[in-house]
Amino acid sequence: MPLAAVAGTTALVLLQLVGCGGDDPANPGAKPGIDDPDGGEQAGGPLTIAPGPSRGSAIAISADDSTVVAVNRDVGSISVFSASYPDDGTPAKLEKKAEVPVGGEPWQVVLSPDGDSAYVVLRKDQKLVKVGGLKTTPAVAGSVAVGSEPTGVALTPGGTRAWVANWVDGTLTGVDTAAMTVGSTIDLNTALVATGLLGPDAKARPALAHPRSVAITNNGDRSEDDESIYVTEYFAQRIEAEADNGANADVAKAGLVYKVKLSDKSVSTIRLAPLADMGFADSNGGKAGCYPNQLQSITIQDRYAYVSSICASPKGPVGVVVPQGGQPNVANVKTTTHGVVSVIDLSADKEATGATASLHARFDEHFTANNVADDGSRRYPAVPADIGFVRGGQVGYVVANGADSVFRVRYDVAQASAITEVSSPTQPFINLNPAGIAADKSGQNPIGIATPNQDAHKRFAFVANDVSRNVSVIDFNTQAIAGGASDSAVVVRASALPGENSTEDRIRKGKRFFNTATGRWSLKGQGWNGCQACHMDGLSDNVTWFFARGPRQSTSLEGSFSKKDPKDQRLFNWTAIFDEVADFEGNTRGISGGVGAIVHTKSTPPANADRIDPAAVGAAGLAGSIEHVVDTSNPLNLAQKNVLTDWEEIKAYIQQIRAPRSPSNLDGAKVNFGRQIFLAEGSCQGCHGGDKWTISRKFYEPSTQTNQKLASTAWAPPAGFPVALLPATDQRFMRFANGDVGALDQLQCILRPVGTFAKADTLMGKTAELRQNMTAAGQGNETNGRGFNPPSLLGVQVGAPFFHSGGAATLESLFSPTFKEHYQALAPNLLTEADPNERAAKVEQLVQFLLSIDGDTTSVPIPAAGGQGGTFCAPPP
Repeated sequence: MPLAAVAGTTALVLLQLVGCGGDDPANPGAKPGIDDPDGGEQAGGPLTIAPGPSRGSAIAISADDSTVVAVNRDVGSISVFSASYPDDGTPAKLEKKAEVPVGGEPWQVVLSPDGDSAYVVLRKDQKLVKVGGLKTTPAVAGSVAVGSEPTGVALTPGGTRAWVANWVDGTLTGVDTAAMTVGSTIDLNTALVATGLLGPDAKARPALAHPRSVAITNNGDRSEDDESIYVTEYFAQRIEAEADNGANADVAKAGLVYKVKLSDKSVSTIRLAPLADMGFADSNGGKAGCYPNQLQSITIQDRYAYVSSICASPKGPVGVVVPQGGQPNVANVKTTTHGVVSVIDLSADKEATGATASLHARFDEHFTANNVADDGSRRYPAVPADIGFVRGGQVGYVVANGADSVFRVRYDVAQASAITEVSSPTQPFINLNPAGIAADKSGQNPIGIATPNQDAHKRFAFVANDVSRNVSVIDFNTQAIAGGASDSAVVVRASALPGENSTEDRIRKGKRFFNTATGRWSLKGQGWNGCQACHMDGLSDNVTWFFARGPRQSTSLEGSFSKKDPKDQRLFNWTAIFDEVADFEGNTRGISGGVGAIVHTKSTPPANADRIDPAAVGAAGLAGSIEHVVDTSNPLNLAQKNVLTDWEEIKAYIQQIRAPRSPSNLDGAKVNFGRQIFLAEGSCQGCHGGDKWTISRKFYEPSTQTNQKLASTAWAPPAGFPVALLPATDQRFMRFANGDVGALDQLQCILRPVGTFAKADTLMGKTAELRQNMTAAGQGNETNGRGFNPPSLLGVQVGAPFFHSGGAATLESLFSPTFKEHYQALAPNLLTEADPNERAAKVEQLVQFLLSIDGDTTSVPIPAAGGQGGTFCAPPP
């Protein structure tokens, strides 16, 4: 089998559908004939019906296939292209026609049925923008405010309504596309509460639901009211309490999709079950499961909907295991996150569980059976960002943002869409960055795919690449970039790249390294795990992973650095075990199995022998400064210096990660009352003050000498400081390892014991305070090392569950008596009202204020260390 695979490449995932029999039920995803569209009537003339179901994506194509539009998320524009298809068998041609500024973070786009208008959701600016004149002179033709953080959009078959998913608000907004006015809003928070998955006492409020992507059926008739909207709930929801030993952690959650009937706006839900078996054994030989999380896309084809997700497997063992004197066991790298496609039978509105599968597992089976070399020749679909199908229901493609690969899957619709075959006879995946291709034509981090609507053009597809800011044309006949890996490659620049080595360019490169699971960033560059798998958009996957120090909820990264002072950095991890971004090199090597980016040689492909060992040069963890090792000017005068700047660029990317916007549907009066309670009654700023909304701050400049002195620099309890909040009883030092540097070393002074260790609400079940081997006790409750590193409050709108182990299912639960040690840590009388209604009102106000905190909220000063909290960490003399 010919292979085209090199480290650091980009690719797609290929799916194939077998046609169904003639006795099948009504088909909500059927495509009416392109040349004879079913028309309707509306005010102003006949209604043009789209050729098939609608879905939002980062790229869209017109019904006649002549116009392609792609979003440029980091630029704030869309690019309009003209597409043509020669009759002589040569590749399709793509010509950039215009680039139109539209506003902050254009996320998805859909085109009107007549192909002359584009509708673009602006995630940052919270708008839907209409761009008209696509066939002539494209220009903004109107806009309308929608909800907070809109991430998805789709059109009704006649294009009269656009439906927008507001990720933070938890709502759908219906927009009249002619007038560009809001017609209605559907509250999905109420629908989520109605499932009972948030507990019997949950009440609807903003930011419980997180709708992400949207698809709308199209049965081809003249009516739009007989269609349905399908919307993905981004985060998995808990379906069973966690066992006290964490044994069910891989299967205790499930994915969720909302269905909205346009006829009456009623909402129902469809559950996507966890996989009991991912198809790989862990390092102990045990079976690992995973649950669909961070649902990326939804595409309707025939009578099925296909939902791509990042399937999470948080139960240990986790990471590379190195037996004493033995060879590294990388089995756990393959049981962390998988690309999964869940299949929904729309005729029954239930998951076709026999068709849902881990694409990682299915392609691994194929590679093994076909003797594909276990090196860069293999690729797996990490972060499956989008799915598009070839007209006629035969072939589709899953765009894998992190894996940079393409894998072919054949679904048999006659057998409930079960997978019958994977991969292509000629290529295992389509490589968007093949060896020999010019740098300006390489495709990096694809985020969307558009497939033509007419039979004459279905040989090709168009892929939007986020980081490389270009569009690749794919030739399905050759299973490669149209024109091949040569100067003839049909790849067109969508937007200009920033100047080389400019700040913007460093951020762009950092985003690439953060997002990819290829090259040096994952095991053999095959697309297993990358940073974004747990931190999509730099935020959190809301998963509690069993890591080396214990169960740890993924920390959202927007609060890592102050936007006012880039030197104001939070100490990292829940137990304050890292003080520099590059310390996460250990995660790249240990969790993802990659070579990493602290190397003395840049081999092709990357090799473990290239690594610089941080421990060997005195810079592992808190022992010294890993940034001094990363610095290519070699300030430590190492015999073998680092040759890459990747971690410096990742740091630049993390420094600018934007906090999610607050919900637009909050009650302003309740927000104001909640702020007063937060400040005056709760003294919450004692742990959550400052620009980052946390007192955690790197209070020294790391170096071998300074970090060693931290271990002998004592701290004394400030006058009046609550004794219960002190992190140590007698061994009180800025840095303390409790006699075991490998297992317990941490910055002790920043820890705050607030009663969350081994504690959870009834919905979450038990808290298994266990390390990654699922037997050793987790860190956080030592006599001289109690508590956790206070997290930032930025991002709480999308951060449930809460606390280090995810013990509180909701913000309301966080203020339940179960966690009174937390909310009364600096105010013993907070929420002690005898009247339950008065107490409930205050909790609601506090929740509303917490949800309102974003990058525009006026921060609260950190008090001087004392009775109202604050910090007593200080650099050594």
